[in-house]
Amino acid sequence: MKINKRLLTIALPIVTGITVGCALLLVNPNLGKKVGSVIYSSGVSVEGYSYAVSKAAPSVVNIYVASLNEDYTEPDTTTITSSASGVIMSDLGYIVTNYHVVPLGNEPNKAIWVQTREGKVLKAFIVGCDRRTDIAVLKVEEKNLPPIHIAKRTPNIGDIVLAIGNPNNLGQTVTHGIISALSRSGTGLISKEQMSIRQGLQDLIQTDAPINQGNSGGALIDTQGNLIGINTASFSTQDSYGIGFSVPVNLVTEVMNEIIMHGKVERGYLGISDSRIRSLNNQKGVTVEFIDPQGPAFGILKSGDVLTKVNSKEIVDAKQLIELVSKTKPGTTLHFEILRNNKTIEESVTLALDKTSLD
Repeated sequence: MKINKRLLTIALPIVTGITVGCALLLVNPNLGKKVGSVIYSSGVSVEGYSYAVSKAAPSVVNIYVASLNEDYTEPDTTTITSSASGVIMSDLGYIVTNYHVVPLGNEPNKAIWVQTREGKVLKAFIVGCDRRTDIAVLKVEEKNLPPIHIAKRTPNIGDIVLAIGNPNNLGQTVTHGIISALSRSGTGLISKEQMSIRQGLQDLIQTDAPINQGNSGGALIDTQGNLIGINTASFSTQDSYGIGFSVPVNLVTEVMNEIIMHGKVERGYLGISDSRIRSLNNQKGVTVEFIDPQGPAFGILKSGDVLTKVNSKEIVDAKQLIELVSKTKPGTTLHFEILRNNKTIEESVTLALDKTSLD
């Protein structure tokens, strides 16, 4: 009798656990796969990254831009003009790549195509673009595409990362490195040479994982196979190497959702560039260097002005001002406190539309 009670005490929790587990699997058949993935990933050796690659690689696609045939219906495979990479973000067929990859609006004879890891070629449609972050959203009419897993943890400097893409059209390739720096950005709100540059907004991830031509739009993943960024550019000269940049995934998803909902991302535009000469005395504020003659600040702000406050909020540096302006809707009036010729004055500027979705 004592033995039976002891067996019952041991067996009851086991039977209950099995029963509950079977019930959960009946309700959600994918639960077992998820649990298995967690158990497997927790035991993965840090000496290899095959688990991360096998998890993320099916969600990375090759991108091709090709001229259409004479009746504009099919691609002429002999006239592929460029190749790049993309990442499947949704099982509804949404794919993210770089803006600089997709055909421009003045190229009606060109179309964009997606090739999955299995080799299937799909016609892609451009949902919308955001030149400021170098992000473009594509859509393919295909079901059951495997969306990539999004990293929930904030990346840190020194983290190991893998870049997956299609460099020089060699086919899907994996490289690895570390996160070299975070929050990298250009110094200008605009450029004197090109008023619509992307610099300053992306808050980029810098990595030494090799990013070559064709990797644009590909995935930067962590060692668990989760997406942490979209590869966008590399800085490579004769005297430097190992400097690549990725748009962080939180910004990618934010831009993608805006494009899917509205077809574009609306941002305010001030129309100035800041001085690129770095102050050694840690002076706060933003020094105006150039003003867009077609921008809303022209005739109000002057070269040499130091913008110290916006709407009574202290401005520390250009990055802070860029973020504030970009998140403010066009038509909004900003009130600036300015240091001009050693005197403090106030001026107001009504932001225009940052036309980053236009070619």
